[in-house]
Amino acid sequence: MRNNLINDVFDLPKDEALHTFYERIITIPITAITALKKELVTAIGEDRTRGIFTRYGWHCGVSDGEKALTFQWEDERELIQVGPKVHILHGYLEDVIIDDMKFDEEGGLESIDVSWFNSYEAAEFLKGGIMSEEPVCHTLCGYAGGYLSTVLKKPILVKETKCTAMGHEKCEIICMPMEKWGPKLDNDYRYYQSSSMIQELDEITAKLKIERDYLNTANEVHRKLIEKLLSQQGLEAIVELLYKTTGLPAFIENEYNQIIMKSDGVEIDFDLEKMNTSATSYINVSPGKSILRTPIFFEQQIKGYCSFLYDEDQIPNDLEYMIIDQASLTASIILLNENIKINTEQNIRRDFLSDILEGRFEKEELYKLSYYLKFNPEDSYWMLTMERKINKEDMNHEIEVNEKLVRYINLFFKERQINAIVSQKLGKIIMLIEYPSFKELCVKPAKFINQLLKHCSRRFAKYTFFVGVSSVVENIGQVSMLYDETLAALKAKNTKKQVQFFEDLGIESVLFQIPDDSLINRFVHKQVGDLLEADKNMELIQTLYAYIENGININHTAKALCMSISGLRYRLSKISEILNLDLNDTKSVFSVYMALNVLKAKGQITI
Repeated sequence: MRNNLINDVFDLPKDEALHTFYERIITIPITAITALKKELVTAIGEDRTRGIFTRYGWHCGVSDGEKALTFQWEDERELIQVGPKVHILHGYLEDVIIDDMKFDEEGGLESIDVSWFNSYEAAEFLKGGIMSEEPVCHTLCGYAGGYLSTVLKKPILVKETKCTAMGHEKCEIICMPMEKWGPKLDNDYRYYQSSSMIQELDEITAKLKIERDYLNTANEVHRKLIEKLLSQQGLEAIVELLYKTTGLPAFIENEYNQIIMKSDGVEIDFDLEKMNTSATSYINVSPGKSILRTPIFFEQQIKGYCSFLYDEDQIPNDLEYMIIDQASLTASIILLNENIKINTEQNIRRDFLSDILEGRFEKEELYKLSYYLKFNPEDSYWMLTMERKINKEDMNHEIEVNEKLVRYINLFFKERQINAIVSQKLGKIIMLIEYPSFKELCVKPAKFINQLLKHCSRRFAKYTFFVGVSSVVENIGQVSMLYDETLAALKAKNTKKQVQFFEDLGIESVLFQIPDDSLINRFVHKQVGDLLEADKNMELIQTLYAYIENGININHTAKALCMSISGLRYRLSKISEILNLDLNDTKSVFSVYMALNVLKAKGQITI
């Protein structure tokens, strides 16, 4: 029979056909195979069980393919078409239809689309009463792949795309040479690879050993971190421990992304603020640098970050993830303790400043508390008062924003080692500065205040800030007058001038110290309101100001303005008429001069 055409075999009765293919065969009940599969799933899991049944089907297919090659056949197409017939002969399926078969120009197989009907694997699965989320005909796919690979003498991979176990009307498969699957091959191909359970156990044992070593190291680091914490060692000890344990440069930031502690080897040439994250993250900074970063939490807010730096192709391992998380927790406790300490000290200082401004201290008590708070009472002092332009919708958050601003300004002074008290009062930020500690910076006051404004604008960009600057007093007992000076300076603020020095105000500073702004405005309007209304181009106002500045002397004024005396007399006559004012009345002219200086200081007129 071996010399007969292969298709003649299937004209024989089933028993004879099977014996033509095999000298001896055994039958296995489907229920037994199903029971075996369930036991394997329980013992080694679904994934490995799928691999076993796929390879079992593969070997069956290879065996039938080798038998088919011993018969006479016309071409490869005939051999391909025999495969479904043998498949049915075994009882795996009720029917098989080859829907499409594609070959390239050279006659090589490109793909075969096949439909399966009444798969035994799908039917057995459905007996469980549920639908599958993926195809289940693993043995059948393995068989088809083994058969085709054998008769075509090239690796063919078979993939089931639809399955009756998923609710489809029939099972559909695609058969293609390995090289044509591309990236889709990887996941399914692994089921055809034989793996050693011993080898897998060895790999698992090796992984467990690594994890054990990681845990031992992590526990040791945790113990040392607790020791540092209990012995009240600060962040410097934490960073040194991280660097010594991992060999990785480490650093800790505050909530404003400023590095407050770092180990050797830390060089930051990138913007840390752009890398803020709410969970431990590995971030690629540039082709040659990466960062492992975890937030430091306390009071349910991110108060900083703990980070490792990596060069070249370094990738963090599980141990480094564990260590950085433990370090973050320890750092949060240290920062919380420091924050409580700082807040307590700042609150005492703020109360101290409030009591000074309210005049609640006798001299002896004032000096005693000053020394206690590390302020020399005999040193000179300086005050800045800051206010910000607030939108109506921001009113509810004004105090909260000011508190954040107070903390941020304190950081500014701390970085420059300036001894200062920062507080808030009536919506304004007050800064009392020990003047000698400021002078050690060797920077001019105006430049220093501009640096402060830039510092605040970086974090609070949506606000416009104005600063009133006091004079300098000789000792702490004179501080109460500084606050009034800064408020007077702020009243002279304008959009073109964010910083106003009290000492630049001149005689009008007396007016600016009046608490009620409406009284100042009424005074100005009474003195020069009519002139402002009549003189839109400011020509007469400039003439009047120059006349007063030149000692009410017509000749000096005409020379200063490069005008003729007759022209000047005409203007002065017109001013006198508008204001109903005798320009020779020194008392009345002085009041007008004060009003003009107020407008000048506020930037409402240009003289």
